[in-house]
Amino acid sequence: PPRSTLFPYTTLFRSPRQPGVMAPLLFKTFLKADAPPAPSKVYREYKIPADAWQMFGNDTIGDCTCACLAHMLMLVTAHTGKLIIPDERDVIEFYSAVSGYNPDTGENDNGADLPTVLNRWRDVGLSGHKIEQWADVDPSNIEHQKQGIYIFGATDDGIQLPASAMDQFSRNEPWALLTEDGGIEGGHSVPRFGFGSLGAKCVTWSKLQGATWDWWMKYLFECCVVITKDWINQASGLAPNSMDMDALVAAINAL
Repeated sequence: PPRSTLFPYTTLFRSPRQPGVMAPLLFKTFLKADAPPAPSKVYREYKIPADAWQMFGNDTIGDCTCACLAHMLMLVTAHTGKLIIPDERDVIEFYSAVSGYNPDTGENDNGADLPTVLNRWRDVGLSGHKIEQWADVDPSNIEHQKQGIYIFGATDDGIQLPASAMDQFSRNEPWALLTEDGGIEGGHSVPRFGFGSLGAKCVTWSKLQGATWDWWMKYLFECCVVITKDWINQASGLAPNSMDMDALVAAINAL
């Protein structure tokens, strides 16, 4: 993928909070200290056929934070009902709304930060699908990251992408730490859907990409989960992990 689709990570992810804007929910607030550990392995990403993942415009423009939402919507709906693949035009329209990007002239292709993108997904929606709320996960806590993927189906991640990762991706290799990583090329956003003892897998630029845990711990900049009714199986009323999502949504709405 062109390096021009990456952006300085200091401006891509966490934008300054505006006065009066509610702070994000913190995942750790709702995770009991004695909660059972996450499973040793989760591999929900394989529910999606390999050729179904799409670029959603991120091969030519810097809409990675919005393409990430489209991939997340694909994953949760594949597990709970009929697979929904957003139209690329919807994703680019969403990106224009949060960034000011002009698809006719190419102006203002400057990326978009995660909070702004997630707030719009909650308040306006993507391809007719809204989330109920989102929460921050501690990017320095591997167990919390695993719990986020297991409980909510995915994490929405902001990463600092080094030159070595771009080269490894092009060679179809997992992202792994190198003594010389070539420096940070820019910021990127990916969803993680699965993990095991060696690392976790994300989707980026229309294909699955693995990375070791030590790689995630070095380059993961921001991590979020979303609470969505699309993660509920309509037949059972439960999430794929048997959690009662309706009860959770009711509790969130009562806050």
